[in-house]
Amino acid sequence: MEEFRGLVLYNLELDGNLNGVYTNNHPDLRGQIFTETARLRDDTIIVDETQIRVYDCFYFDAVDGSINCTLTFNITNRIITATWTLNGRVIFTGEGFQMNDRQIAISYWHADN
Repeated sequence: MEEFRGLVLYNLELDGNLNGVYTNNHPDLRGQIFTETARLRDDTIIVDETQIRVYDCFYFDAVDGSINCTLTFNITNRIITATWTLNGRVIFTGEGFQMNDRQIAISYWHADN
């Protein structure tokens, strides 16, 4: 299989939670679009000049069904670095931007671990 890549587009809700749709090039996905929901755990934390947002995340997967994980955004200079963690292991990493007041776009790939 070619290198695994995907794209997720989130709607940023007024309460800080995220509702997203995603797709990727996994052969079992076959161009389908799935949903992801992420609930903000706490208010944004700022360390140095980086904002950190931690979410409880739930998404549907074509192969494994429903998945619960942790989504973390580290935001520096408007660039969002995203990590999806399951059982203490980073499963996906990504990078993107907040596109306007209510949308975030993230390109993601499998983590190297």
